[in-house]
Amino acid sequence: MKILQLPVRKIFSKVIFMLLFLMLAGAGVLYFFLLEIPSFESIKKAYKPSDAWLLDRHNRPLVSIRKNKEIRRLEWSHWTEVSPVFQNLLVEVEDRRFYYHFGLDPLALAQALWDGMRGKGFRGASTITMQLAGMLSPTKNTYRRSINRKINQAILAIKLHLHWTRREILEAYINYLPFRGELIGLRSASLGYFQKNPDGLHPDESALLIAMIRSPNAPVDLIARRACQVLKETNCKDLSLRAWQIFSNPYLIPRDRELIPIVSKHFLKSELNQSVVHTSIDYKIQEIAMKALREQLAALRSQNVHDGAVVVLDTQSGEVLAYVANAGPFMTSGVQVDGILSRRQAGSTIKPFVYGTAFDLNILKPNSLLEDIPEDISVASGQIYHPKNYDHIFRGVVGVGDALGSSLNVPAVKVLELVGSFYVLEKLKTIGFTNLKDDDYYGPSLALGSIDVSLWELTHGYRQLAADSSPFSLSSRQAIFNILASPEHRRFTFGMDSVLTLPFAAAVKTGTSKDMRDNWCIGWTSQYTVGVWVGNFNGDSMWNVSGMTGAAPTWRNIMLSLHSNPDNPQLVYEKPAELLLTKTISRIRYPAPDMFVAQDPDVPSDLQKLPIEIENPQSDHKIFLNNKFWSKAKAVVLWPLKNGRFNVELRNSLGQIVDAVKFEVR
Repeated sequence: MKILQLPVRKIFSKVIFMLLFLMLAGAGVLYFFLLEIPSFESIKKAYKPSDAWLLDRHNRPLVSIRKNKEIRRLEWSHWTEVSPVFQNLLVEVEDRRFYYHFGLDPLALAQALWDGMRGKGFRGASTITMQLAGMLSPTKNTYRRSINRKINQAILAIKLHLHWTRREILEAYINYLPFRGELIGLRSASLGYFQKNPDGLHPDESALLIAMIRSPNAPVDLIARRACQVLKETNCKDLSLRAWQIFSNPYLIPRDRELIPIVSKHFLKSELNQSVVHTSIDYKIQEIAMKALREQLAALRSQNVHDGAVVVLDTQSGEVLAYVANAGPFMTSGVQVDGILSRRQAGSTIKPFVYGTAFDLNILKPNSLLEDIPEDISVASGQIYHPKNYDHIFRGVVGVGDALGSSLNVPAVKVLELVGSFYVLEKLKTIGFTNLKDDDYYGPSLALGSIDVSLWELTHGYRQLAADSSPFSLSSRQAIFNILASPEHRRFTFGMDSVLTLPFAAAVKTGTSKDMRDNWCIGWTSQYTVGVWVGNFNGDSMWNVSGMTGAAPTWRNIMLSLHSNPDNPQLVYEKPAELLLTKTISRIRYPAPDMFVAQDPDVPSDLQKLPIEIENPQSDHKIFLNNKFWSKAKAVVLWPLKNGRFNVELRNSLGQIVDAVKFEVR
């Protein structure tokens, strides 16, 4: 019996072994067929760049911004976009029989096994497809990485070769391939170290990148030696020197921040978590605004002006067409400062809102008269406020148009007294001004712009002086536009022909804050509203910079480019009839209708004269008083004062009445 037991046990053991082998083999085969592999399209779709491209309103790329702070992965690279040198070296070094095997390389496996038996390690058997399989199913477990993961990679590699093309395998490989540090993918490494896309890689650059594949964070000397082996060079001195020059410093992916120095939510039309972000910016208008600002800052550098900002809005919709928060690298003292949102003193740019509120409340009319004379105004703590004009000249009785257009200070303060600070501040809040104090905080200086505002608020506020949705009435908006678009109304302070005078109708207002710290110029046409600020982000005063020499030239250049560039089909222009409208209509600006004029008893009557002012006088027009010819039409005609009622008529060459005004002298 004992003699028969031994063969039975051996047979039984062999049967058990065969059953276990068959079970394991069956499990392996079953696992092979059950293992699901992703499609190439799903892998490509799951690839998420760390950077997003901002596109303008016409889908033109503006700038890229980084979203993922942990890795740096740029847009997907197609295999056809890779340098042939890199393609050939990659396959030669990493998997020379790639185009012939089925995902596993039996010869490489045998060589690795033989090297392992001789104590040289088991490395070198992983094919490109196996490496890709490892990237698609990573794990941090050491044991699984050494056994289970290798089995899983081998099976996945075989199935990838059964379902993917070899080009798809190579394309996915170069995009998921980790390089030094946080760099993932060939494009990020190529741009980061050599500032070029993969299609421009040279042999030595390709060799250095391929040398990092097996150990991306290896010492520089080791990478240089590997790169030398890749190129089969005997003299590696130059390559080693270049490796030290490249890898001893942090990588640099060039980002063009010249055009969009600050990314703001105000012009984004889609979320930043997307790979492509749409904006309302117009590339060409952004370029025009940036160029105009940089040129002006360069011209003002000697006058201690270092910073500026520009915003361009669509007058009708309010969309942001240009957002130049600062002048960009090397042109500004604070590249990260958003000059459009920074709060600064408004200066005279606040005056149109004071007058507009007065018009809406029917306290003033466009033809009303105001006094521009020295005033002593009582303010808090028993102090006396003495407002003065920019040129320290007082002009006596002036029309509302001249007071606002020429930015006279005393009339503005008097209008604020008539209206009340409360109503002006409420109007400012309605159009979007924030962080305003109570009305008793500012006093009469509110009329001269003592409030802190941003260029964003001011430009949007001016846009609402033109928009149909404005809280200002239509008549008030028309009156303000006619005043701010008229060179004649600006003549006292700025002259008839200044940088603010354009060959088309455009309303504009300048402003300078206390101690020349801020200079503004904001204006609009029916299509564009442009706001400009210049100054210094650190608050330093500018040297001898006025409203006409600071922000105004930038505003003028932008406006001219927007409306007078026939070579740019993206821009829309004013119609010629609209451009000439305010330049061809003549009217009697002074005296105002139904006004009373009093003679001064202390001045000899023959020395007292009344100016009759004609806006846009035409060569064939004539002035009549009480149906009698008095003079040819001129900008200003002096008429000796006489008591009585008078009717001034402006007539054309056909004798037709163009305009008429009645007034009385007492």
